[in-house]
Amino acid sequence: MRILSKAGAACGLLCSWIGTPAQAQSWESLPALEQLLHQFLGKDQGETGGARHGIDSRLRLKKCPASPVIEKRDESLAIIHCEQLNWRISVPLVRHQNAGQRASSQTLVKRGQAILLVVEKDGFTISRQMLADRSGGLGDTIPVRSFPRSQPIMAEITGEGRVTLPSF
Repeated sequence: MRILSKAGAACGLLCSWIGTPAQAQSWESLPALEQLLHQFLGKDQGETGGARHGIDSRLRLKKCPASPVIEKRDESLAIIHCEQLNWRISVPLVRHQNAGQRASSQTLVKRGQAILLVVEKDGFTISRQMLADRSGGLGDTIPVRSFPRSQPIMAEITGEGRVTLPSF
Protein backbone atom coordinates (compact mmCIF):
# COMPACT_ATOMS: atom_id res chain seq x y z
CA MET A 1 0.00 0.00 0.00
CA ARG A 2 2.85 2.40 0.84
CA ILE A 3 4.53 1.75 -2.51
CA LEU A 4 1.37 2.74 -4.36
CA SER A 5 0.95 5.95 -2.37
CA LYS A 6 4.58 6.92 -3.01
CA ALA A 7 4.18 6.16 -6.71
CA GLY A 8 0.97 8.20 -6.84
CA ALA A 9 2.66 11.14 -5.11
CA ALA A 10 5.62 10.95 -7.50
CA CYS A 11 3.26 10.81 -10.50
CA GLY A 12 1.32 13.79 -9.18
CA LEU A 13 4.51 15.79 -8.71
CA LEU A 14 5.81 14.85 -12.16
CA CYS A 15 2.49 15.73 -13.80
CA SER A 16 2.47 19.12 -12.10
CA TRP A 17 5.96 19.85 -13.50
CA ILE A 18 5.10 18.74 -17.01
CA GLY A 19 1.65 20.32 -17.07
CA THR A 20 -1.23 19.60 -19.37
CA PRO A 21 -1.54 20.76 -22.98
CA ALA A 22 -3.93 23.50 -21.83
CA GLN A 23 -1.17 24.83 -19.56
CA ALA A 24 1.54 24.60 -22.23
CA GLN A 25 3.50 27.82 -22.70
CA SER A 26 2.97 29.48 -26.06
CA TRP A 27 6.17 30.95 -27.49
CA GLU A 28 6.63 33.73 -30.00
CA SER A 29 7.40 32.40 -33.48
CA LEU A 30 10.91 33.55 -34.40
CA PRO A 31 10.36 33.08 -38.17
CA ALA A 32 7.23 35.25 -37.84
CA LEU A 33 9.28 37.93 -36.05
CA GLU A 34 11.89 37.79 -38.82
CA GLN A 35 9.13 38.15 -41.43
CA LEU A 36 7.68 41.12 -39.52
CA LEU A 37 11.14 42.71 -39.43
CA HIS A 38 11.60 42.06 -43.16
CA GLN A 39 8.27 43.77 -43.91
CA PHE A 40 9.15 46.73 -41.68
CA LEU A 41 12.62 47.24 -43.19
CA GLY A 42 11.68 46.34 -46.75
CA LYS A 43 15.06 44.61 -47.13
CA ASP A 44 16.19 40.99 -47.12
CA GLN A 45 18.63 39.63 -44.57
CA GLY A 46 22.20 40.50 -45.61
CA GLU A 47 21.20 43.43 -47.86
CA THR A 48 22.16 46.99 -47.04
CA GLY A 49 19.52 48.17 -44.56
CA GLY A 50 18.40 44.60 -43.78
CA ALA A 51 19.13 42.37 -40.81
CA ARG A 52 22.77 41.33 -40.52
CA HIS A 53 21.73 37.79 -39.47
CA GLY A 54 18.65 35.89 -38.30
CA ILE A 55 17.22 36.03 -34.79
CA ASP A 56 18.97 33.58 -32.45
CA SER A 57 16.95 30.33 -32.59
CA ARG A 58 17.74 29.59 -28.92
CA LEU A 59 15.48 32.45 -27.76
CA ARG A 60 12.22 31.51 -26.04
CA LEU A 61 10.00 34.58 -25.82
CA LYS A 62 6.53 34.49 -24.35
CA LYS A 63 3.86 35.15 -26.97
CA CYS A 64 3.11 38.86 -27.06
CA PRO A 65 -0.63 39.61 -26.47
CA ALA A 66 -0.47 42.37 -29.11
CA SER A 67 1.67 42.58 -32.20
CA PRO A 68 5.36 43.19 -31.35
CA VAL A 69 6.58 46.71 -32.15
CA ILE A 70 9.65 47.39 -34.31
CA GLU A 71 11.73 50.56 -34.04
CA LYS A 72 14.72 51.51 -36.14
CA ARG A 73 17.22 53.30 -33.85
CA ASP A 74 19.55 54.29 -36.71
CA GLU A 75 21.01 52.68 -39.83
CA SER A 76 22.82 50.04 -37.76
CA LEU A 77 20.21 48.82 -35.23
CA ALA A 78 16.54 47.80 -35.07
CA ILE A 79 14.67 46.84 -31.89
CA ILE A 80 11.75 44.38 -31.72
CA HIS A 81 9.86 44.63 -28.45
CA CYS A 82 6.68 43.63 -26.65
CA GLU A 83 5.56 46.40 -24.30
CA GLN A 84 3.07 44.23 -22.39
CA LEU A 85 5.60 41.52 -21.47
CA ASN A 86 8.66 43.79 -21.35
CA TRP A 87 10.95 41.80 -23.66
CA ARG A 88 13.14 43.24 -26.41
CA ILE A 89 15.50 41.96 -29.11
CA SER A 90 18.28 44.05 -30.65
CA VAL A 91 18.83 43.28 -34.33
CA PRO A 92 22.02 44.62 -35.95
CA LEU A 93 21.53 45.90 -39.50
CA VAL A 94 23.89 45.85 -42.49
CA ARG A 95 25.19 49.37 -43.06
CA HIS A 96 27.13 48.79 -46.28
CA GLN A 97 26.81 46.16 -48.99
CA ASN A 98 30.12 44.53 -48.07
CA ALA A 99 29.96 45.12 -44.28
CA GLY A 100 29.38 41.42 -43.56
CA GLN A 101 32.39 40.40 -45.67
CA ARG A 102 34.62 43.07 -44.12
CA ALA A 103 33.61 42.13 -40.57
CA SER A 104 34.26 38.44 -41.12
CA SER A 105 37.64 39.02 -42.76
CA GLN A 106 38.94 41.55 -40.19
CA THR A 107 38.00 41.06 -36.54
CA LEU A 108 38.74 44.24 -34.60
CA VAL A 109 37.26 43.20 -31.24
CA LYS A 110 37.48 39.72 -29.70
CA ARG A 111 35.11 38.21 -27.15
CA GLY A 112 36.31 38.89 -23.60
CA GLN A 113 38.67 41.66 -24.71
CA ALA A 114 38.93 44.88 -22.70
CA ILE A 115 37.69 47.67 -24.98
CA LEU A 116 37.10 51.39 -24.75
CA LEU A 117 33.55 52.74 -25.02
CA VAL A 118 33.76 56.31 -26.35
CA VAL A 119 30.75 58.62 -26.66
CA GLU A 120 31.20 62.04 -28.29
CA LYS A 121 28.36 64.55 -28.36
CA ASP A 122 28.05 68.35 -28.43
CA GLY A 123 31.72 69.07 -27.82
CA PHE A 124 32.38 66.62 -24.99
CA THR A 125 33.71 63.07 -24.85
CA ILE A 126 33.03 60.37 -22.28
CA SER A 127 34.98 57.11 -22.28
CA ARG A 128 34.88 53.99 -20.15
CA GLN A 129 36.61 50.62 -20.07
CA MET A 130 34.23 47.75 -21.01
CA LEU A 131 34.36 44.01 -21.82
CA ALA A 132 33.25 42.65 -25.19
CA ASP A 133 30.68 39.83 -25.06
CA ARG A 134 31.11 38.97 -28.75
CA SER A 135 33.77 39.27 -31.45
CA GLY A 136 33.15 41.54 -34.42
CA GLY A 137 34.44 43.77 -37.16
CA LEU A 138 34.05 47.40 -38.12
CA GLY A 139 30.40 48.51 -37.99
CA ASP A 140 29.15 45.45 -36.09
CA THR A 141 26.87 45.99 -33.11
CA ILE A 142 27.92 43.82 -30.17
CA PRO A 143 26.95 43.50 -26.50
CA VAL A 144 29.45 44.98 -24.03
CA ARG A 145 29.41 45.23 -20.24
CA SER A 146 31.31 47.11 -17.56
CA PHE A 147 31.68 44.12 -15.20
CA PRO A 148 31.41 40.37 -15.89
CA ARG A 149 28.01 40.15 -14.16
CA SER A 150 26.52 43.53 -15.19
CA GLN A 151 23.75 44.01 -17.77
CA PRO A 152 25.11 44.26 -21.32
CA ILE A 153 24.49 47.24 -23.60
CA MET A 154 24.70 47.25 -27.38
CA ALA A 155 27.66 49.15 -28.86
CA GLU A 156 28.96 49.64 -32.39
CA ILE A 157 32.58 48.82 -33.24
CA THR A 158 34.35 51.94 -34.56
CA GLY A 159 37.96 50.77 -34.55
CA GLU A 160 40.40 48.33 -33.03
CA GLY A 161 39.39 47.94 -29.37
CA ARG A 162 36.93 50.87 -29.59
CA VAL A 163 33.14 51.03 -29.58
CA THR A 164 30.45 53.71 -29.36
CA LEU A 165 26.73 53.74 -28.61
CA PRO A 166 24.70 53.34 -31.84
CA SER A 167 22.10 55.99 -30.90
CA PHE A 168 24.70 58.75 -30.48
